[in-house]
Amino acid sequence: MKTYRAFVLTFGGQIIQSVDLVCATEENARTLAERLAEDNPVELWDGARRIARFEPKKTD
Repeated sequence: MKTYRAFVLTFGGQIIQSVDLVCATEENARTLAERLAEDNPVELWDGARRIARFEPKKTD
């Protein structure tokens, strides 16, 4: 298992919260991080490497 870090961000790019994700694969971490992007953008990191950024889904 590996620890990834997800950062919940403001739309201006400031960190609101960081969440450690312990996952067997990077794909699992991507899935969990994407679920965190309800109201704010989320970036998923593996150490100093940014894996992905997820934007909130608009439901208006």
